[in-house]
Amino acid sequence: MDPKLSIAARKKISLQPRRGSRTLSIDAESCTIDRKAKKDRLPVEHLNSSVQEADGNFFESFTALSWKQENRKLRVASEDERESCKPPPPEGPIINRPPIASLSRKEVDLLYEEILYTITHKVGTTGSGYTPQQEHLFRYVQQAFEISDERHRDIMARVTDKKPPTIILNVTVVAASGLEAKDANGFSDPYCMLGLMPGGQQQSPTDQTSNHLAEPDKEEKPKRKLSFRRQSGKTKSKDKQQNVSVRDQLPAMLIQVTSVKNETLSPTWNENFQLEIADIGSDMLHLDIWDHDDDLSVSEAARKLNEIQSMKGMGRYFKQIVQSARLGSSGNVDDFLGCLNLPLHDIPSTGLSSLFDLEGRSQRSNVQGQINLELSFSTVNRDTSHDVNMWPNVVVYDYILEQFIQYEIKHKSSTFAWQGDLKPEAATILHQYSIQNGITKTEQTMCRWLGFSRQHMQHCFDYAFLYTLLKEVDRVWQPDTLTKEEESMIAESFSSFLKFCMTLLQKQREIFPPANKAAVHKLEYLLKCLALLHSMKLFYRCLPFQKELHSEIILTVKKGVGSWFEKMQAFTKPQVVSDEDSVLSILELVNVVNTDLQKSQQHLHKLFKTIVQVDYMGIIFKHYDKLLAEELKAVMDEVNANIDLTDEAQSNIGTNLFELYLAIRELTTFRDAIPKHEWKNLYLNDFHELFKEAVHKWLDIAKKKAIERIKKAIELDQEVKQVDTLVKHSTSSVDACCCFEQIREFWQRLDWPDPVGAYVFVAKVTDDICNAALFYADTVHEHLRQHNYYDNSAQFEVSNELCCTLNNIEQVRRFLKGLPESLNWAKIAENVAQEHGEKGAKQSHNALQSMLKAADEGVSSKLKTIIKKIGGRMQPDLKKYVFHLSWSPDSVPAEDAICPLMEYLDDNLVTLHNSLLRNNFDRLLERIWKVVLLELQDTIDNNHGKMPSFYGRLYDALEILIEFFYAEGKGLSMELIMTDLFQVVNSYLWLNKASTEELIEQFYMEKIKDQGDWCNEEYGVLTMKAFYNHSSNSLCVEILNARDILALDSNGLSDPFVIIGLHPHHVFKVQPQKTEIQKNTLHPLFDEKFEFLVSVNKCRHEAAVLMLTVMDHDYMFQNDFAGEAYLQLSELPGIGEGSHPTTHDDVDMMHLPLMQPPINENQSLVTLRSRTSDRHAQDFVKKRQAIIDKSVAAK
Repeated sequence: MDPKLSIAARKKISLQPRRGSRTLSIDAESCTIDRKAKKDRLPVEHLNSSVQEADGNFFESFTALSWKQENRKLRVASEDERESCKPPPPEGPIINRPPIASLSRKEVDLLYEEILYTITHKVGTTGSGYTPQQEHLFRYVQQAFEISDERHRDIMARVTDKKPPTIILNVTVVAASGLEAKDANGFSDPYCMLGLMPGGQQQSPTDQTSNHLAEPDKEEKPKRKLSFRRQSGKTKSKDKQQNVSVRDQLPAMLIQVTSVKNETLSPTWNENFQLEIADIGSDMLHLDIWDHDDDLSVSEAARKLNEIQSMKGMGRYFKQIVQSARLGSSGNVDDFLGCLNLPLHDIPSTGLSSLFDLEGRSQRSNVQGQINLELSFSTVNRDTSHDVNMWPNVVVYDYILEQFIQYEIKHKSSTFAWQGDLKPEAATILHQYSIQNGITKTEQTMCRWLGFSRQHMQHCFDYAFLYTLLKEVDRVWQPDTLTKEEESMIAESFSSFLKFCMTLLQKQREIFPPANKAAVHKLEYLLKCLALLHSMKLFYRCLPFQKELHSEIILTVKKGVGSWFEKMQAFTKPQVVSDEDSVLSILELVNVVNTDLQKSQQHLHKLFKTIVQVDYMGIIFKHYDKLLAEELKAVMDEVNANIDLTDEAQSNIGTNLFELYLAIRELTTFRDAIPKHEWKNLYLNDFHELFKEAVHKWLDIAKKKAIERIKKAIELDQEVKQVDTLVKHSTSSVDACCCFEQIREFWQRLDWPDPVGAYVFVAKVTDDICNAALFYADTVHEHLRQHNYYDNSAQFEVSNELCCTLNNIEQVRRFLKGLPESLNWAKIAENVAQEHGEKGAKQSHNALQSMLKAADEGVSSKLKTIIKKIGGRMQPDLKKYVFHLSWSPDSVPAEDAICPLMEYLDDNLVTLHNSLLRNNFDRLLERIWKVVLLELQDTIDNNHGKMPSFYGRLYDALEILIEFFYAEGKGLSMELIMTDLFQVVNSYLWLNKASTEELIEQFYMEKIKDQGDWCNEEYGVLTMKAFYNHSSNSLCVEILNARDILALDSNGLSDPFVIIGLHPHHVFKVQPQKTEIQKNTLHPLFDEKFEFLVSVNKCRHEAAVLMLTVMDHDYMFQNDFAGEAYLQLSELPGIGEGSHPTTHDDVDMMHLPLMQPPINENQSLVTLRSRTSDRHAQDFVKKRQAIIDKSVAAK
């Protein structure tokens, strides 16, 4: 068996140890990831606080700055949470409110008199379901105006003496639909007649028949309803008398008529009428709809005939002709389409807009359709004071509304949540005044905005309520619906409101704190009000030259930022001027600005962006950037001129400086709020340059402080002990690594903005940490040496001091390995490449790598030194146990003979495994494995020529040791086990313990391998075919030709022939065969076939080969050796898996380069040669030596 191949097989064997074998006792749990993580971590709780206190917590004071920044944010968030549920701050103490003009006593009395007059002559019924009594209305208005009883009686007496107003019914005939077709063309020509029927003229249905025309073609007169249409044609005298009576009671001048809409069944009029009411409680509105018909001439009759669309129309046409014939040339007939009777007391004071079904003149009348009317009341001829009449009605309405609003405000604990709902009494009074004085819906909406917006500037309503008022104004307003005076009133209101809102926006940080939900709600609807105002057509009609909203808000926001910044600057200004106080002052100012930016981004930016399209964050950030840059440069120029961080008295200013740096760095992150192309214009772009000198000084001091801290950590770590059962190191390594981590974290927190300039600092940080790590490794190693660890006189034993020292150094080395990632070397190289090209990036990266490599090698060398010493200390014991293994009696199995060695290894390695970090344990395990191999090699070197059983015992012991050190994958890897030294020892033991037949087989297996590796054709090439014929159970060989064989005769040619043999002979007991001799040629052509009767199983033997020897025939002397080739039989067609050829034509030719025996014999032949007492071995060696001699002679 090939010893190298056996190792691969042994790799599988080691996973399942054979009976009686032992493996390294490593618990599976100890190799899990979680366990390993626990062992490798450096918990902060194991820091030695005395070490930190020794230098005044130099590093901790800097690394704690980021925590301080985070705590500030958390504190702000906590304050925001408390602030969010509070009511919004009052506006009064912060801004100056505009004054409101008040009325004189005389004006108040006149206004009060006007209201009493309106209440006294209330019009219509209440449609809301609430009908306040008159005395309730008087009481409410007296309270609202704060009028005494005496004044009330005096004014009421004047009102009682005044004449009542004239009440008017306003009728708008809008349209009709679904009317009956009366004309031949399928349409009608409708018009309306309307008027008021006095209450005394209402008749019973029986008496009402005389008020309408009798249809000419009907003799029976059904019961009819009221009508204004005058009869025509022949009628009875009773009917004529009745018609005259109605006409006399309702003169024609009181009857209103709409225009005629030709040829339609759905006419639209939109015509307005005013009807004076005599008695609102009993009068009735009456309306008729008629189809207008003119006299028809013969020619027109012919033309109308063309318009007839159906037989029904034809009948209607002839009926008209008959009627015209009966009435004569001067008469005409208008067809009745329907009527409507509506009592006025059914119309509410709010008016009525509705579709009314048309009615017939009698119960048998068949009419259809609806009419749309808009009805409302108003008054004229109001007997009011002359002074009041000097005021426009809208102004009076506005005064009344404002007085009511003020009264309601007095009874509200807070106006913020009030939605402007007035008491029913106030609403009734305002409504009565509006209908009695013709105040339109648009004017009422305008006055509502005027009153509430004025009072808002005094008492602060909800902006959502004001927004609804504005939306209503925008909805109802149409061009020319307001007078010039009214437009002037609302223009003044808009202007005052805008000015007021801009004042609030300028003070928004005090009035609308971002964390206050109610305040942000106010701000949101304030902005919506501004946006709505600037989108209203009425706004630009009243204020055509008003500034554009976007620019006005931007200017206001900038003013607000500037004034607030000045206020905060004055608040943070130090009382005593010193460098430290100046740094603290601007630090506090920057933190305040950062807080404002953070809150603005979270709560306000979206409002401004979505509602008024203002980039709020961009505006305030750029303004802060400019304001802070000037202040920062002035402070830092002074500080840089005086700073000395080595001075203990100035240690605080160093901490404050970097806290200021972090605060500015945080501020610059808000630049994401502006487009990237604007970043280059920021004033704080190069703020880091102001801190460069301080950073250089700090890193110099950090290097010195790190060395001092390491010394102190080792000094306080003199009594080395494990921190706990899982942590396998002492406090000094924790202190050292935490010191390095704080330096790294300091740099990471700086997040230096200059990507190229950062390389200098990264190199300095790397160098400082590497030097400190080397110093630590040297110091703890020297500490170990001083404690007599290198004294060879004492017996080796595992100690906590030894294990902790190894683990301490390894922990420091591990930290170094993480520097490229933690310091982001890849990003640094990328930035350098962009600035200085790939060559510059490579140089900078190589410089960093060189520093790290030198440090890693230096630290690792200390580990190797200590571990090598452990191996040296264990070597005497290992030598003793290997000697015991070697010279145990032959009757003792290897499994038993190796037990003392295994127990020694097991005891020590288990202890070391429990005390060392995994990397250190693996290093030590590798070293001990090497020592064991060296002892085995030494035993072999001192015992040449022993019996195979001697080497067999050592070989079996080596297999057991492999399984032990591999430990089912938990110990050394197979790559570390199968070192060059192992290959030498393993091969030697296998060769010397193998039998002669195994060695011969190994020889031929090595030849097969040599043939596969041989590619040189300088000795010629042999071409042949070979396969196994299953039908004849024979190996078939065909020798075709050879080329470029060696010239072995004096004539420069050869007489070649080929010997074909099957080997090894103990497997194949067949005689070799040979080809015919080919004279005088270097390119012989043989074309000869041979057959060997052998079984296929023998051909499948792993060492079975076909040996092809090319010889030069010599008649006088011995034949010369020209070359040889080997062919592994198991690879031939018909032997391995696949097809079974039967002829030579079924297989491909093979071209085998000829080889010469090597000068240096292979190990199997050397081992065979050493067995002088073995005849079989000596015969094989003799034959092989003859070939070697002939090969040497031929060369």
